[in-house]
Amino acid sequence: MSDASMETVFDHFHARRRHDLDAIATGLDPDVIHQGVMPELVCTGRGAVLDRMRASLGNGDSGIERLELHAAGDSVVVGIAGPRFREIPFLNGEIFMVFTVRDGRILRIDDYGTREEAFRAAGAPSAGAGA
Repeated sequence: MSDASMETVFDHFHARRRHDLDAIATGLDPDVIHQGVMPELVCTGRGAVLDRMRASLGNGDSGIERLELHAAGDSVVVGIAGPRFREIPFLNGEIFMVFTVRDGRILRIDDYGTREEAFRAAGAPSAGAGA
């Protein structure tokens, strides 16, 4: 399942780069949940997740200096670094996300402050930066 999950998440980020909200929506399960780093940062359902993504794309700058993807079964661990993540002190300039994919759609996105937390949540051995 790793190849299919990786392809789904790669397509998601490609759609985000193009600001293609229709393509993003197509890749999201209708009941998708995006759990942010803080417990109160949660979006439930495709509409709420799209609203959050629309807001993050609003300024036209992706703010991404590094993007890494690691296959982990039905999940993909994504590391993102860039200036917008340096504005949040506890993120140390980067964030790690676990995308859970089922039937070709993103079912969950869970954000973590460290690589180790994300890999542990995905049930995968931790990988070094750029691995």
